[in-house]
Parts: sequence; C-alpha cells; structure tokens
Amino acid sequence: MSRRQRLLVVGNGMAATRLLDELLRRDAGRFQVTVVGAEAEPGYNRVLLSPLLAGEAAEAELITHDRDWYRERGIALHCGDPVTWLCTRERRARTASGRDFAWDQLVLATGARAARPAVPGIALNNVIALRSLADARWLGQRAEAGGRAIVVGGGLLGLEAACALQARGMQVSVLQRGPWLMNRQLDAEAGSLLAERLARRGVDCQTGARLSELLGADAVSGVCLEDGRRLECDLVVLAAGIEPRTELARAAGLRCDRGVCVDPWLRTSATGVHALGECCQIGEELFGLVAPVYRQAEVLGRTLAGEAVPGYRSEPAPTRLKVSGLEVFSAGQPCCGEAIRSLAWRDPVAGHYRRLWLRAGRLVGAVLLGETRDGQQYFDRIQSAQAVEDSDRLLLGLDAA
Repeated sequence: MSRRQRLLVVGNGMAATRLLDELLRRDAGRFQVTVVGAEAEPGYNRVLLSPLLAGEAAEAELITHDRDWYRERGIALHCGDPVTWLCTRERRARTASGRDFAWDQLVLATGARAARPAVPGIALNNVIALRSLADARWLGQRAEAGGRAIVVGGGLLGLEAACALQARGMQVSVLQRGPWLMNRQLDAEAGSLLAERLARRGVDCQTGARLSELLGADAVSGVCLEDGRRLECDLVVLAAGIEPRTELARAAGLRCDRGVCVDPWLRTSATGVHALGECCQIGEELFGLVAPVYRQAEVLGRTLAGEAVPGYRSEPAPTRLKVSGLEVFSAGQPCCGEAIRSLAWRDPVAGHYRRLWLRAGRLVGAVLLGETRDGQQYFDRIQSAQAVEDSDRLLLGLDAA
C-alpha cells in the first residue's frame, strides 16, 4: 500500500478548518494531516467575536472544531506554536518551540493582522485590534473597568466592536476617515442615519477624522487628529482594514505582493505549496470576508482530492451589519451619474430607509436601513439583471421576488 501524502496546514483559522471539512468530505484517507496554529485555541468562528465581546454569545458557542474533533479524525493538531521557518526545497517547516515537520503538500492559511496606522504612539499599551479569541477576552476584561474607548475605523468591524464595547459599559467614540460611516457600502444619507442611530445608543461617531498621533507615556491616554482635535481615552481599538500575514511566505522565497500570490487554484509560485484565505492574493484581489474564503477552501479541497475543478472566481456578496437592534443591508454599489436613476423611501417615525439605484431599467444597487427583510430579494434581482417593470413597486418591496 502506498504511503499517504503528508499535508501540513499552517494556520488554524476559519479558512483552515473549512479546508479540512472539504477534504474529509471528499477523500479522508488521502492525506496524513498536521495542523499547526499560532493561537492556543482550536477552531472557532471569528464572526462571533463581537457578539462574544458584547455578552450576546458564550465562548462555547464559538468553538466549531474542538480538540476531540481533530483527534477523532486522525489529524495532528499543534496549537500555540507558530511556524517560524519553512524551506520549500527541503519541504520542511519548523515552529517556535523547535518542532520540525516534513511535508509533501503545504497549505498556508496564516490569515491577516489589523492594519496599524503609521503614526507616533501606535505601539503604546492598550492599543489593540479585535482579531482573535484572546483579543476578545482581553477587551472584555478591560471593558469591565469602564472608561473611554476609541475605535479607529467606521466600517463593519469597527462598528460591531464599538457597539460591543458600549454594551459592556464603556464610553465609545468611532473615528472614520471617510465622509460617512460604511462609505464603501452605504450612500451618504444612510451613513448619516446610521450615525444618528448609534448616537442614540451612546456611540459617538466622528467622520473625516484622521489620526495624527496617539498620546501617552506607557499606555495610550488620548488621540490627536490632523485637524487639531484631541480626544481622551483609555483604550484604542484598531479596525481600519487588515494586512495579509506574508512574512513566512516571503522568507521562504514565495512570490508575494500585498498577499501571497496564488492562481485561481490557490497554487503559489512553489510546487506543492498553496495559500488561501486572508493571507492570499488572486490577481489584485485580497480577501477579508467569510464567503469568498469558503469558496477558496472548496476549490482547494477538491483540487487536493484530485478532482478537476474550475478555479476560484470572485462573486459579489451582500453586506449586513451584525449588531443587535441595528439592521443594515447593502448590495451592489451605491452609485451616481447621468445614467443612474435613484429611488428612495423613508419612514422617519420608524427610522426606516431604503434607496435603490437603477441603470438602463435594471437594479444595480440597494441600501436598506432599519427594515432589511427584502434585502436578499434585491440582491438576487441585482445578480439576475432582470428588467424592472415597476420601479415604485420594487422600491416598496412588492415586486422584489
């Protein structure tokens, strides 16, 4: 009987665990699998970190693949011991503790870190991102002491973190560089309405706010903005984008740009080495959402299992803000221009708002605030490019199916 191939997976985040699920579903006996993760915990759902911090989810609810799951499937799991060296020529890897692994196939799923603005004081204590279970635990303990937090970034992750900290009793301000919140997904009116709703919850939002310096001796005590404003704080949470973790791949001589460069089958520049998830780059595209990462995992799982499979192809996905009591949905692109027709509906009493954008009689964008149950139907209509016969009925959700 031929020897099973040795598959080494570096990283144990959601990309890695989904890949393991895909492989086990297709050809559980093909590989002798070893997983090496930098974090101390086994597989968990990072999407629930903000609800965990807010006290809306228990830590046990986050665990998707506990240690028994790996053991029962014959997968060797090594947690809290990051790979620090690998050689693609010798096909070996070494961890911080000195463990040495040989491999036939290697998958890099090293994820990403929070982008850190290049400003003075960024290395002060109590400047953190919400990227891991350990981060959520630390932030939860810190929030119990109260005080003032500043969240840098008014996108999805920043707003979720801000609401979670506010729910734990902290005074919270959000600093958004753009002219309105979630400016990549929402139009200006929706962004303004969202800021008003957050203000009613006790979350202060400041737009057009650009950091120039973090203040403090040892721990952060405030921030200074480019316009001269100074805000006091006890905690800064970074949520202004992510940076792929490429240092291991670069040191091994793999081709990297902003991320580890891979083709649509997740193959790197070295034979037998693959990368997926937040650490990888396909063409010019980077990845920070779960849906595309899971599609990558399916492609790579089928490829490693020996199937002929079409490569990864980027697909649009709607955006939803996951904060209790704040319903926000966006699909397509909020847009403008002479060829675009815009329709809006408002219910100021209930606080509901929706706006649709049409081009050449077809729906191309939708934003909903407050009442979002028609969102998926709008997304489906955008994807189908079906002609709109009655735009007024479509706006009211009566003809969205």
